[in-house]
Amino acid sequence: MFLLLVTWFYYNQPPQSSQVVFGSDQACQATRQQMLAEARRLNAERDAQVQRDPNYNPLPAPTVSAVCTKR
Repeated sequence: MFLLLVTWFYYNQPPQSSQVVFGSDQACQATRQQMLAEARRLNAERDAQVQRDPNYNPLPAPTVSAVCTKR
């Protein structure tokens, strides 16, 4: 059994954490990569908005910590 620990960090908010159990390391790692990809997508979306509108003053993009560990 493998455990995926995910914590999202948003500006001016408490961290949001979750845990999910997987039957294999491969499944855990695949989901972990999806979480990291989502964080990159959100960051890219924010950066694109800044490029389109120089007056746009967004909050910092959320960051994520995602770790698979053997249970």
